[in-house]
Amino acid sequence: MVVDDEHPVLVSAAAVLSEDFHVLTASSAAEALKWMERHTVDVLCTDFNMPGRNGIHLLREATARQPHMSGVLVTGHAEYLEKRDKYDAQGLYYLLIKPYEPARLIEIVQRAAESARLKRVMSTLTSELGAWKRV
Repeated sequence: MVVDDEHPVLVSAAAVLSEDFHVLTASSAAEALKWMERHTVDVLCTDFNMPGRNGIHLLREATARQPHMSGVLVTGHAEYLEKRDKYDAQGLYYLLIKPYEPARLIEIVQRAAESARLKRVMSTLTSELGAWKRV
């Protein structure tokens, strides 16, 4: 899922990613969270600076709802550096600094998708191990 309040950015990022991924789009954090009530999201790629909830708040709430999801935070370099201490996300997301090349966006989302896949595998293995120990 790609989330950005700037329509041209949203459309272009979705177009770049749609060659390799099934892409959902949302123009706000509230819209993204609504989508997530009906759909499982492997990767949430969101802009940092949006009205209402910023990207980090969205990633925190989204991963609380879907713990196997991976996040990608897209931000301007100076903007992130000014706020990084306040919004320390402790490994919650991959970081992509603007401006970026489309190939870099694809690369980061591929890493995040692999991370989401591995989280699902680990969760399954942990559940199976727990069931085995109870036997």
